[in-house]
Amino acid sequence: MTKLAPRSHKAAVTGFAASTTTAMAGVLAASAGLFVAGADQAAAQELCSRYTVVRGDTLSEIASRAGVQGGFQFLFNANTNVLRNPNIVEIGQVLVIPCADGALPEATPAAAVATAEPAVEATPEPAAAAPEQAPLRELRVVTSSGYAPFTDRDLPGGGMFTQLVLRAFELGNPDQPVNFFFVNDWNAQLDSLLPSGAIDMAFPWFKPDCDRVEILSEPNAYRCTDFNHSDPFYDALVGYYTLQGSPYENASSAEDLMGARLCRPDAWFTFDMEAEGLVEPAISLTRAPSQLECWRLMDAGEIDVVTYDALPAEEDSRTLGLTDRTVTLDALTTTATLHVFVSKDNEEANAALPIINAGLEQLRLSGEWFTIVRASIQDTVER
Repeated sequence: MTKLAPRSHKAAVTGFAASTTTAMAGVLAASAGLFVAGADQAAAQELCSRYTVVRGDTLSEIASRAGVQGGFQFLFNANTNVLRNPNIVEIGQVLVIPCADGALPEATPAAAVATAEPAVEATPEPAAAAPEQAPLRELRVVTSSGYAPFTDRDLPGGGMFTQLVLRAFELGNPDQPVNFFFVNDWNAQLDSLLPSGAIDMAFPWFKPDCDRVEILSEPNAYRCTDFNHSDPFYDALVGYYTLQGSPYENASSAEDLMGARLCRPDAWFTFDMEAEGLVEPAISLTRAPSQLECWRLMDAGEIDVVTYDALPAEEDSRTLGLTDRTVTLDALTTTATLHVFVSKDNEEANAALPIINAGLEQLRLSGEWFTIVRASIQDTVER
């Protein structure tokens, strides 16, 4: 039986700090993306503005010229409504450049909105007695350690994603009681804890394209058929990595990896690989018990390519001292969205999804989402 270590609160993030202790120095610049054809450079950009992409731009250069804290990753996160591929920007696309405080330039404080004419006062009707509301049931919300910078018991605030979720609860409905746990068994969350009702919500989980469930394998389709999902909290970059001297170090497409031995940690999704035809027997896939084990296997020559999301992957490479030998296969970088999952059979959990979605919207409009994410990414870059 999995042991739960609870943290109870009323949707508050008291004592949580917006920082992380992971690192991702090389990937922010190196995975900046493919150039738009041509070499004409744009004029310097400014914070808190909109910018139209011109010939020769890349996201990393736009972020650098504007002085965006957190660089390419932060600029990409601010424009996921425009950019679906982190490697490509197109001439004419209009990008939002966040303000210095992390807010978006189009966000307008509610206090600044005024009506043109004073409202006509109406005669108030006698107030009806408000019906008594049943107390809200405490929601059991779970994540796991070992997934820095997103979630880890030892990170300030429990990690970037933990801070975002708990703050969204607080903004969506501060009266909603939440009992927050770390359960260090990722597979158990979807396999038993959510379906049984032992917990109500789990995060962070990647969601496939549920409009194309027919192309997914059974374990990936299960994420669509049995669970509902919050709005996306984060667009993660999913990277592919090999070592210098590997026959795959110049791979620029999925076809170039045919015949390769790939490693992705157990419990990680594979729906992106399925979409690209990176399935057995075209490739050999090892599901290692941990992130670090994938890198150890590659260092030992037992696999050719490591693939999972870039933030923890870059940190793991550095932890094992492999950064100088690691080759990032930039052209293969994709994106996937991270969500809170609930069982479709859990009535209370499904009723609470609008709470965190509303809180998430407030986080984004106020700029607090970007402040939390920027602090995390900036910390990783500066380490």
